[in-house]
Amino acid sequence: MPRISPELHLTLRLPDTDAPLRHRIAESILDEIRVGRLRPGDPLPSTRALAEHLTVARASVVDAYDELCASGYANARAGSGTRIAPGADVAAR
Repeated sequence: MPRISPELHLTLRLPDTDAPLRHRIAESILDEIRVGRLRPGDPLPSTRALAEHLTVARASVVDAYDELCASGYANARAGSGTRIAPGADVAAR
């Protein structure tokens, strides 16, 4: 059975700054957390799906997710994807 990517329901707006792309992607996800469109436990799209949606290299999305995980805003588990971490909404505000 072929794998079908789930529909992407996350609309990110990347700021037009000189910051590295990974930082702009991570900041856009944090903005979604701040306004409540992403909540603790919500899954983030796969890195491939988000990279395709943003028309950027997948490595930039992987780096952004790594940054969010290192900062405690997301949790990644092999085979289960990346989810918004508990308390990330409070910390982002």
